[in-house]
Amino acid sequence: MKVSSSALYLSVMDLVAVDVTTLAPPEPMTVILSALAQLADGQCLLVSHRRQPFPLYEKLQQAGWTYHCQIHDEDNISLYIYREIDQLLFLEQFEKHFKGEIFITA
Repeated sequence: MKVSSSALYLSVMDLVAVDVTTLAPPEPMTVILSALAQLADGQCLLVSHRRQPFPLYEKLQQAGWTYHCQIHDEDNISLYIYREIDQLLFLEQFEKHFKGEIFITA
């Protein structure tokens, strides 16, 4: 069976990156929430952060978002935020990149 390139495009999750590592609280949350408000369907926000934004996690879940937190070291994390309805798409696309790594997941 041949699959058209447009069908393949629809199954790819685009990453939109923001870096809040140099911002003081509460600026990181403001930047992240603003970026999420502009995120299109099928997109994932990749946040570079110094620490886990625990106050943000509850807000995300209440608003229908989910996340994966990849901890690189004490002050360097990557936070992937996407809509709950896109979880399968996220896992299919990124699972191979994170084999053997531990995530903190919503």
